[in-house]
Amino acid sequence: MGLHRARQYISHLALIAGGLAAALLLTSCETTGGYYGPGAGFFDTVVVDAGHGGHDRGAAACFGAPEKALTLDTSRRLADILRRNGFRVIETRPGDRFVSLGRRTSISNATGRAIFVSVHYNCSSRRGAHGIEIYYQSRKSKRLAANILKETLRAYGTDNRGIKSRGFYVIRNNRRPSVLCELGFISNPADNRNIQNPAVRQRLAERVAAGIIAEKNGRQP
Repeated sequence: MGLHRARQYISHLALIAGGLAAALLLTSCETTGGYYGPGAGFFDTVVVDAGHGGHDRGAAACFGAPEKALTLDTSRRLADILRRNGFRVIETRPGDRFVSLGRRTSISNATGRAIFVSVHYNCSSRRGAHGIEIYYQSRKSKRLAANILKETLRAYGTDNRGIKSRGFYVIRNNRRPSVLCELGFISNPADNRNIQNPAVRQRLAERVAAGIIAEKNGRQP
């Protein structure tokens, strides 16, 4: 093979590799826009799941309250907003106590006409990591994840980390449309400064609720 042909062949291989890498990236991290599947269908109940609790403190913030306290506060605010908007709400962890992952999913699986929304805050050894990301697994949960992401990005100034398909226990073992919301990095000083502010947690709760209402109304984000 001549030098010119060899260079053409290498360039062709590089283009193929780049296309494959882009395709793999899109399957794991998607921003809003496009078609998001059939949606969650009819629901009038929301199972609100505050991450961690009791002896499980969750992630440690770079300053301020730990994850378990922040998720409980945000979840309570979310539950109140949803009830005012006519939803039946079941809270898997209404207080500071430990609830197993199996118990959380069994509560959801035993509830009809429901969706499951798990509230978390993120952590990374890389302090620069920041932003909101929403996880789902089933096709019926994908549009719900996209609707919540679109709304929560309005709560405070941070990065859009997209919607991602992952097999976390509480969504993998859930028979209801279900999402796990990572509403910012408490290991990141800028995100954490916002998240530790009760007014921002109120806005986050309002925006998660707005995403749920948008899903109920069948919105394509």
